[in-house]
Amino acid sequence: MKLKLNDGDYIITAYAQLSAVGWANAPIWVIVANGNHKLREECIQPKDQTAEMITLYRLSAEAHGAMKRAVIRAISKKRVRAKK
Repeated sequence: MKLKLNDGDYIITAYAQLSAVGWANAPIWVIVANGNHKLREECIQPKDQTAEMITLYRLSAEAHGAMKRAVIRAISKKRVRAKK
């Protein structure tokens, strides 16, 4: 696996994101914080994913997509209420 953590780094979250139309990749995105809480995003490519990651990929991608849509709906409603 290519993802390496430096001393003081820790993983905040990791999630799968389904490919866009015409995009055949299936990455797992990892949000890492360092000792100063600065965030960075890393990517685990399919060839570097473990069997467990591959098994969880679809579930994670569906949950990620549902959460993203829920946030978009909430923000859209907030904007509409603010305009009134």
